[in-house]
Amino acid sequence: MMGRTLHRLWLICLATLVACSPSSALTPLPYADDFSNPASGWKTVDDPALHIRYQDSALHFTIDDLDQIVWSIAGQRFENFTLDVDATQVEGPSDNNYGVLIRYVDEKNFYRLDISGDGYFAINKYQAGKWIKLQDWTESAAIKREAAANHLQVIAKGNRFTLAVNGETVATFADDDFKQGDIGLTAGTLFDTAGVQIAFDNLTVSP
Repeated sequence: MMGRTLHRLWLICLATLVACSPSSALTPLPYADDFSNPASGWKTVDDPALHIRYQDSALHFTIDDLDQIVWSIAGQRFENFTLDVDATQVEGPSDNNYGVLIRYVDEKNFYRLDISGDGYFAINKYQAGKWIKLQDWTESAAIKREAAANHLQVIAKGNRFTLAVNGETVATFADDDFKQGDIGLTAGTLFDTAGVQIAFDNLTVSP
């Protein structure tokens, strides 16, 4: 694992001021999306260096530029929940990052939980437009490497959070800053590797 940094951002989101305001109603649970309906609400992008598209009943991220972090959010609002999603590295270098966003308040305030195709995980907070490491990149045998599918689960309860990969808890943390927010899916490339393609499927958010 080479040193990883979080630098340039593509802000790919569907949130509106209403969806992200503190007074917005919470989304009823359970919430689910199998990405079979291209009108289900996730933002898609068609750019020479970036594609986010519904394809084969999944949401695919393809990033053909270096040192990028991209995401798409659901346009929902949650407080306490269990999020499950299947994430598959379809092709490209395994020195990558992909995962979920939770408690997404706006484009400058959220938690980001990542794994990588070479078997590492990390947890970061983006607060007031600055990255804060909550868990630096750490290797885990629970993560399937290279072109493989990984099941990600995040439990958010109050100020406590748990990240599990393929049924194994890999990290827990506590943080008081973000109480509610949207969820998102995210992928990224590093400064020397591009051509990453990640597919997300079978997303559920349950009580």
